[in-house]
Amino acid sequence: MKVRILKLLAATTALAFTLAACSSNEAPAENHPEPESAKLFNATTHTELPQPYVLPTGVTTRVDVHYYGADGADITSELIADHYSSLTFTPTSFATVASVTGARFVHDVTVDAAAGGTSELQIGWGHDTLADERSFGPYPVSAGP
Repeated sequence: MKVRILKLLAATTALAFTLAACSSNEAPAENHPEPESAKLFNATTHTELPQPYVLPTGVTTRVDVHYYGADGADITSELIADHYSSLTFTPTSFATVASVTGARFVHDVTVDAAAGGTSELQIGWGHDTLADERSFGPYPVSAGP
């Protein structure tokens, strides 16, 4: 009987030490859907930009990247706190991209190409500012008047 009580006491003590070792400030494991596609929105009007994308030359357009899950649902709000987006134009001389401070999925895009110029756009997603874990596209882009 004493052996059984000692084993129970040892198990209870081990459990208590294990629970004490876990702090309440440990970050929970990430539990979010993975994006399967991306779209650009005009951040000023909150309207989706039609594809193929046409951006005005010589003008800065503020764009907002939205990400979608496998079921087509917009999952942007589930990702924005811990993730970043990027926009990459090829050729790079087509446009200048500037991130907007405090807005991880918003970018200012200034088309440097003459009207009628074309490019391909890659939209990136990731856990750091490089946003290079996932890439969507290429999407055709034209410089408009």
